[in-house]
Amino acid sequence: MAGRVISIEIGYSLTRICEMDYKTKFKKIYNSFTIPTMEGTINDGVLNLQPHYVEGLRKALVENGIKAKQVIFSISSAKIASREVVIPFVKENRIADVVQANASDYFPVDLSQYQLAYSVLETLGETKDKQQYKLLVLAAPTVMLNGYYELANALRLEVVGIEYVGNSLFQMVKSKCAQGSHLIIKMEESATLVMVVDNQKIAFVRNVSYGLDEAIQTIQDSLVWGEIRNVGQALDVASKNLCIDLGTAEQENPETAQSTSPEDKVRAEVTAALMPLIGGIVRVIDYYVSRNSETPIENVFITGIGANIQGMDTLLAREINHGVTVIKEIDGFHLEKYFKTECFGEYTTCIGAVIEPSGFKRHVDKSKKGAKGAKGSVNGMFVAWTIFGVGIFVAILLIGFSTFRYASLAKTNAELRSQSAELEVIIPIYNEYVTTKNTYNQVTAMYEATENRNDGLYDFMFELEEKLPKNVSVVSFTSENETVTINMDVPTKEEAAAAIEQLRTFESLIPESVTVSSLVVEEDEENQSISVNFTVVAVYQPMDYEPETEAESETTTETVAE
Repeated sequence: MAGRVISIEIGYSLTRICEMDYKTKFKKIYNSFTIPTMEGTINDGVLNLQPHYVEGLRKALVENGIKAKQVIFSISSAKIASREVVIPFVKENRIADVVQANASDYFPVDLSQYQLAYSVLETLGETKDKQQYKLLVLAAPTVMLNGYYELANALRLEVVGIEYVGNSLFQMVKSKCAQGSHLIIKMEESATLVMVVDNQKIAFVRNVSYGLDEAIQTIQDSLVWGEIRNVGQALDVASKNLCIDLGTAEQENPETAQSTSPEDKVRAEVTAALMPLIGGIVRVIDYYVSRNSETPIENVFITGIGANIQGMDTLLAREINHGVTVIKEIDGFHLEKYFKTECFGEYTTCIGAVIEPSGFKRHVDKSKKGAKGAKGSVNGMFVAWTIFGVGIFVAILLIGFSTFRYASLAKTNAELRSQSAELEVIIPIYNEYVTTKNTYNQVTAMYEATENRNDGLYDFMFELEEKLPKNVSVVSFTSENETVTINMDVPTKEEAAAAIEQLRTFESLIPESVTVSSLVVEEDEENQSISVNFTVVAVYQPMDYEPETEAESETTTETVAE
């Protein structure tokens, strides 16, 4: 149907479908529904089409009265690379040409295997002669995108765009983030997207590799709210019943919680299943805040299927110590009229995909019209004999030139054969060199593959002993490939602050990454003394990092001064 489009997002458990207006100022939703996604249908954005799934999707479109013939797919995948780039201020219809011309600089891969898309983040510069575009450029493997074209062909639909979920989410919430810095969290089955929008510009995007699947499975396995057969029913139960423990029970160990009913026990188990996801979100927020302390987060919004779960906003607000709001309406859509009392969180990406898609589109070569035939010939015989005569003359010249050229090349060939015979003794030496070089490269690659930050653990421990204040007592120490976690006791908060500042001088740590994840003040009434226990999390410097020497620092300072 003209003016309408089908927007589809295929998740690991559910496939969401919306039918709505396309390329209109005020967009209306005509239909929305979900169907189960068969196991194995999708893996990190790559489709493995199964006949039963395709047939089920086709029947669902018919049964729900979907008549639109155009489709937009929203995809999420770690295989999609993104770069923020700045280009000259050109006409809008030339932006794609500029991106394509510089694509090899943005993505050092074989671009013949990828398709590009872009969206304009902002316009830089105040005067027209100094203006530039800041773009978000995306590159997706063609093989992955082809799966969605195959699905569209099977459904007899025309693909008008394949959208990245990050841009879909941004377009959906952009109007809510006109001023200030806002955090948006999209919770799905197997992953969570965390985005910061600052003054209607994407400032930060991270994926948390935890989702709601374990919590949903816990609800599905329980019988306290009746028999639950699939993920859709489990989400419906979680939207109508409080399945999260918002009391004071121990979330990490539900077996020790003082449950008074079967419902309380299930709530404790569901909350415990959500803790890895909540912890991942907290770490991402701490990481962003530590690097952007000058732009504090004003609002935190949640969407996705997690926004449909009762109590999720309260649980998250308690853990991050900040108010959390569920997105329930968007300017220009009148979603509250269509969804009424329901939350549209699970359709966020489907709706956002049709607003201003960045648009991965299949490139089609345009056929060129053939040149017009000649209108006729004048004096055809004269022209033909003239061409024949010129051809004979050129042939004689070419024969003479070829004969001379052949003699010259024959002499050169004889000289080269003589040199080749003299140099044959070098071949065994060269072959031995190639073999040795290949062996060296293999050994070097093997050694580099085994390098990690724990190789320098002894030096780091020595630096701890040398730089930490004497009153600091290290309770526990955990080191991973990229991060280190240290739990310490000190007599006062001032000494805790001094220890943290000292850690930020370590050459092996990124200073901005040194953050405090917890701090507890313990009082000993018997001895009338206090102690402060705190945990510090820090990120190691990259393996190839070398501290800047004093001489280099002075040189850099002089260059800047000049």
